[in-house]
Amino acid sequence: MRAARRAFRGFCLPLLLAACGTVDARTTLTVSNWAAWQELRLEEAYIGGFAARRPGVRVSLESVSNQAEYRDRILTSIAAGAPPDAFLLDNIDIPAFVRSGTLLDLAPYAARVGLPLEGFDPNVLAIFRRGPAVYALPKGFTPMVIAYNKDVFDRLHVPYPPEEWTWEQFRATAKALTRDLDGDGTVDVHGFWLDRRPFMWIASLWALGGDVLCPDGTRASGCLDSPNTVWAFRALTGLATRDSVVPRYFGLRRSMGDHLRNFFSGRLAMVPVGHFWMPQFRPFIERGRLRLGLTRIPNREGFPPATVLYASGFAVARNAHHKRLSVELAAYMVDSLAQVTRAAGGLEIPALSRVADQVAAADTSGLEGVFRRAVRTGRMPWGARIEKWREVEAVLPDIVDRIVMNGEDVEAVLRDVAAQLDRLLAPGPARSR
Repeated sequence: MRAARRAFRGFCLPLLLAACGTVDARTTLTVSNWAAWQELRLEEAYIGGFAARRPGVRVSLESVSNQAEYRDRILTSIAAGAPPDAFLLDNIDIPAFVRSGTLLDLAPYAARVGLPLEGFDPNVLAIFRRGPAVYALPKGFTPMVIAYNKDVFDRLHVPYPPEEWTWEQFRATAKALTRDLDGDGTVDVHGFWLDRRPFMWIASLWALGGDVLCPDGTRASGCLDSPNTVWAFRALTGLATRDSVVPRYFGLRRSMGDHLRNFFSGRLAMVPVGHFWMPQFRPFIERGRLRLGLTRIPNREGFPPATVLYASGFAVARNAHHKRLSVELAAYMVDSLAQVTRAAGGLEIPALSRVADQVAAADTSGLEGVFRRAVRTGRMPWGARIEKWREVEAVLPDIVDRIVMNGEDVEAVLRDVAAQLDRLLAPGPARSR
């Protein structure tokens, strides 16, 4: 981590702290997030630098690991007039917070604190932007890609996938990797992991030409049950029901870690991943227990490649007690030093484009380059666009369950779920989960 920080120190954007007035010697600023211990350790590595530039200021980190509890705590603190000075928002939180009018527009302040908005990846910044207003400064992000275990490919004499490939190429590869190695009638290696959670399959749905909602986000009928989406779900669920390349015994309802454990052990050849899983891959790579490859989400022939971009960013409440200091602090949390530190920990792609490019250029494995190239085909997640996405998302796993586990007809399931979503999306207050 220290080497990475030294390598990129020249790219750090200086905060113009001296221009923002005097500070009470007893001032304590609070940063809130949902960081687990790995990320919290990275945050602590650089947060002291802000206080060093602002004598008399102390910065306190508050982390709540449960995101639902975290979101409620932030909303409650804002309503009570005691918000944290800077707080992390997930892309799925933006629509509700923007509608509530509780967030400060950071666009007018960005250049003043040495963090011009032009430095951010425009596709990522767009997640937090509404017209000219910017309601959070992105700290990092990830597209979804396909990870593959090179040792499994080598053992089974299957060529590594190209970085650009079609669904039929992917399907043929998954079938070639699904093997009963000892002839006992039980498959020992499966080609792919099919996950019931929509954040894992939405990128594939897009790349196959389908979608959950229509473009304006107000209805599902006509889109979720469209011929293209029916084709896409037949292709996805057919990996289990027709091709048997998916390990159904742990593929739908078990813990999130099952697919990674089987991937590491060589029982699973390919899995969809985001950059947030790289810290789990790294120890295996460093010990020589995993030779990792990455490639793009395969697309249906005749349709453009696609993936989803998941991001988070630091926001400031409109009723922040130390507004100028809070803006400076939010900017510091996404400045180059902070983003380099997180990148060294493997958690995400830096949202500042030149830092992300430098990280990719310094990576001898080539993995960062695959992530960076996948960004070109990235789309904003539905959660960043519509306030009721959490409710929509809660319904969507039933699609995979009903088709794969119950054997229901794809077209009938999608028509039924589309009608459910239309009722859910009808005008009215969003219901919390």
